[in-house]
Amino acid sequence: MDDIAVVEASGRLCIESASSLGEAVREAIQMRRRRLVLNLVAVSRVDAAGLGELVRAFHVVSAADGEIKVVVRSPAIRDVLARTHLLTLFPTYETEAAALASFEPCYR
Repeated sequence: MDDIAVVEASGRLCIESASSLGEAVREAIQMRRRRLVLNLVAVSRVDAAGLGELVRAFHVVSAADGEIKVVVRSPAIRDVLARTHLLTLFPTYETEAAALASFEPCYR
């Protein structure tokens, strides 16, 4: 599991804070962690900038041959992801443990 990174976001995922999520994702990729769990449990609100950063994260990780799993419990956040069709990009889980367990073992 040393190639898995957990990136946690909290509060509002909006224009003021979305770039920090992107920085954390790029840092994980630079550290050769290609399997990411984006934990959005503590996110209270997502705006267009936050959604854009989630899409960028998907592209960055995909370009590195990686995969992203998203942890989301809030019905409001899940609804935003569904209405914008982002649920088709990201498998979602109720808990971080479930997201981590969903990764196939990585054999090198």
